[in-house]
Amino acid sequence: MTDYIIVGAGSAGCILANRLSADPTAHVTLLEAGPPANGVLYRIPAGFFGLMKAGIGNWHYECVPQAGLNGRTMYFPRGKVLGGSSSINGQVLLRGNQGDYDGWAQSGATGWSFEQCLPYFRKLERHPDGDTHYHGGSGLIGVTVPPPINELSPVAQAWFKAVEQAGYPYSEDLNGASQEGIGRPDANFADGVRQSTASTYLAEALLRPNLTVITGAQATRVIVKGGRATGIEYARKGRRHILETSGEVILAGGTVNSPQLLQLSGIGAPGLLRKHGIAVAHELPGVGENLQDHACVVIKQEMTQPLSALPYTQPLRATMALIQYALFKTGPTLSNGLEAMAFFKTRPELEYPDVQYHLLNLLYEDHGRKVIQRHGFMASANISRPHSRGSVRIAASDPLAAPLIDPNYFAEEEDMRTARAALRLARELIAMPAFDAFRGPEYAPGAAVQSDAELDQFIRNSALSIYHPVGTCRMGTDPMAVVDPELRVRGIDHLRVVDASVMPTIVSANTNAAAMMIGERATDFIIGRQGARTAMAA
Repeated sequence: MTDYIIVGAGSAGCILANRLSADPTAHVTLLEAGPPANGVLYRIPAGFFGLMKAGIGNWHYECVPQAGLNGRTMYFPRGKVLGGSSSINGQVLLRGNQGDYDGWAQSGATGWSFEQCLPYFRKLERHPDGDTHYHGGSGLIGVTVPPPINELSPVAQAWFKAVEQAGYPYSEDLNGASQEGIGRPDANFADGVRQSTASTYLAEALLRPNLTVITGAQATRVIVKGGRATGIEYARKGRRHILETSGEVILAGGTVNSPQLLQLSGIGAPGLLRKHGIAVAHELPGVGENLQDHACVVIKQEMTQPLSALPYTQPLRATMALIQYALFKTGPTLSNGLEAMAFFKTRPELEYPDVQYHLLNLLYEDHGRKVIQRHGFMASANISRPHSRGSVRIAASDPLAAPLIDPNYFAEEEDMRTARAALRLARELIAMPAFDAFRGPEYAPGAAVQSDAELDQFIRNSALSIYHPVGTCRMGTDPMAVVDPELRVRGIDHLRVVDASVMPTIVSANTNAAAMMIGERATDFIIGRQGARTAMAA
């Protein structure tokens, strides 16, 4: 019998497996529905683009038709591989701003303010700046910062110059004292290798005899007896298995799979469970609710000079780049292609930025699965703090059936206003003299699209997920909270959720760093370290 069962070897799950198995007297079992992260695309920083196009290591989810997107469904990728989404994402290592975490603490997630989370962010990192107030120098996740501005590509340099010309700020460190402005984003790759939690935390822990990792194992039910989680039922190679524990069951399947598994186990809203013939083990109406995601809208701008990354997407050049990496670990595959990123306010009275720009030196559509064969660049703008809320709910009692994912994009008018403002702000920057030397026509939405109504239609017809879903097992103390501030499922003993689903509100940046921080923080709760409990009481 094992001491800990961790369901999901993703961004948080691999961290938990490492930290909990560091105690040689504790036996830890880690279940993962996907395979190991084998292959060169999982290693090279630029490999995420190929992974996305091929759909490797992915659950291949689609969300339900969205009223706010004119009835469109949407590709909703989530990692299904050791390392989870940290093995297939764009490797942006940004935390959000301090107000995100202070807001968590004020909403009932006591002990999760920014200053209380900061030590765990620092613990993750092996940052080139070493140990500072905002960064750590000895963590397992190697960090890369893009080169100085004068060494960046011409397009990235133009972005920095345009922001300066427009009078917007520059941020020396987007994970530092001030997020607002354009900056060079930290990334979790180092020495030419992706730093997923599988290649770092889990790789270190695999040498320990007290850690068992089972891949290809899809959890189908949490076993609950007498109000206590006692094990997991899972399916592997067409057979049903039962794994029992004398300690804790920890769900780390992510924002989609953790609430799905709770619902399949009879933990959730009674009406939903009974609809699918599932006996109610524990009423917890917040399970699967509060889904939040960053919807993005994109200005696509053609260039009059061949300065984009388009040549490297062509089969011959892409193959040559892979060979160069394999032989010498040099060349264009050593970067994730994100040299510049920006956080701006669409209204001056806001305390924190409400839009985030990924500034990309390539034109593509359909989540990168279709590259536009023209030289150009994109300003992809996230709505950083969306007001709309959606849900994840089981579609059937069959545990292998995909759940119904409803982000409910643009249900709130404020999100549309922010998206519209983000497009206009991007156009303002592209109109700056910095782009005069190579600015071509606007590819999309096109110069003719100007009015609020026209922009709204463009947004509804083209907005996409930027793959940051959170919130479906929200932590707090009110009746709709699913877990308490120590991430224990309310009303069920020896059961926790440790992943991005516990976030009360989405952070104002890419969510992977926060998910990893949650994994580090949870370890201290589980093993009862004094530091975490002191932070909770603060």
